[in-house]
Amino acid sequence: MQIDSKKLSGKAGVFESVIKDISPNDGMAKNTPEQYFTIGASAASVITRSLSAARKPVGSVRRVLDYACGYGRVLRWLKAEFPNAYLLGVDADGKAAASAQDVLGVETRKLDITLAQPIDDPFDLIWVGSLFTHLSERESKRVLQYLRRHLTDSGVLVFTTHGSYVAHRIETRDKTYNLSEDAMTQLLSGYKSTDFGFAEYSNLKDYGISAATPSKVCELAQTCDLDVKFFLSRGWAAHQDVFACTAAT
Repeated sequence: MQIDSKKLSGKAGVFESVIKDISPNDGMAKNTPEQYFTIGASAASVITRSLSAARKPVGSVRRVLDYACGYGRVLRWLKAEFPNAYLLGVDADGKAAASAQDVLGVETRKLDITLAQPIDDPFDLIWVGSLFTHLSERESKRVLQYLRRHLTDSGVLVFTTHGSYVAHRIETRDKTYNLSEDAMTQLLSGYKSTDFGFAEYSNLKDYGISAATPSKVCELAQTCDLDVKFFLSRGWAAHQDVFACTAAT
């Protein structure tokens, strides 16, 4: 597969080791393979930058968790980036997780969304791509608290959110993110009044689209005993904000 190396966020060398097979059920690959892999490369790049900002050597990463791994768009990059580490992918969609395991040869599990039990022993690196973008403030806090308990003492949690860029796109109706007119108004009202806006999809409960200011996300992280070590506006694929946290000291 030929992809312009300039679009791989400095990960052209790693790309050679990335598994190229994609499940036919992977909705993230509905556009072009190039876009699919460049978005994965962007995630790999911000993960590397996050580890550096947290002073966590890449070689010290022995256990990696891809939380909400889907069909493995980023998990395949984690496998290439950390070939000697134990990798685990979890997702609420059991079929997606199982498919990622079949395609990538990485252990995956269906996630119990009640979060009643630990997933596994603590991890040195946890990646959460485009999950908090769909959660309310209350649910985001619950998940952050859960993930905090899965970090080693020097572990790094890297996650993405929607920020001002997405709020602006919704306000101008440049993109609706599959929200109704009333839902967009609700999200923007929350964003402007509390720095955190959320609206459910019309056919789902407790799942929709959110947008939050960086200060609000940092405040939320602090309440979950996490210190923010890195922030990059629109750091993932020029779209989602990226945060990296370690356990608070």
